Amino acid sequence: MKQYSISQLRNVGIIAHGGAGKTSLAEAMLYDAASITRLGEVLKGTAALDFDPDEIKRQITINSSLGYAEWKKHKITIIDTPGYANFIADTKASLKAADAVIVIVSAISCVKVQTEKLWGFAHDYELPRIIFINKMDRDRANFIRALGDIEKALGVHPLPIQIPIGLEHNFKGVIDLIKQTAYIYKDDLSGKYDEKNIPAELKEEAAKYREKLVEAIVETDDDLLGAYLEGEEPSAEQLEKALR
Repeated sequence: MKQYSISQLRNVGIIAHGGAGKTSLAEAMLYDAASITRLGEVLKGTAALDFDPDEIKRQITINSSLGYAEWKKHKITIIDTPGYANFIADTKASLKAADAVIVIVSAISCVKVQTEKLWGFAHDYELPRIIFINKMDRDRANFIRALGDIEKALGVHPLPIQIPIGLEHNFKGVIDLIKQTAYIYKDDLSGKYDEKNIPAELKEEAAKYREKLVEAIVETDDDLLGAYLEGEEPSAEQLEKALR
């Protein structure tokens, strides 16, 4: 068995209201890290993290389940938690073991009551959080509305690190605002993508979001801020380091 030092271990919880796509995201993370060899689906009852017969039948998470992945010489334990009110006590208990959480917000239903409650748990435990806006390829998906709902309901000012390319059935990739690169998906299931220049029609929008992101990031580092105010553009590596 491979040995890891304490500094190489991470416990990451995934939280959201029921039906937001926690298990599907966890499944995709495991698949992308090559921890599983096929990408299961909740609706088909083939998701690796849905092991309870009741979960498979009802297509919801009832008990927190664990997935393990190795990424950049670190071992990451992914905690897939319940989102429905009847099982939320299990989620709260699981968060005590988490180092950080991914909060999923549906691009369709946005922030719901359970999202706010789970956000509160993460806040009480002082856990670092990143928000993942999911279901961008579904009907009625709206990225801007989701950002506005996050700000209004959760009381935070969200700063996108990526923005979508297309919406609903036209969703085909994302723009990385730090690296200023577009990632265009090759198909719906493999997760593989082509790295391309930012589409011309999205350059202005991407520049607007990037400016706000860069300004927020450089404020965390005096040297970086000073250089930025003097007109020096920070590199992607500098931005990533300061973002942490």
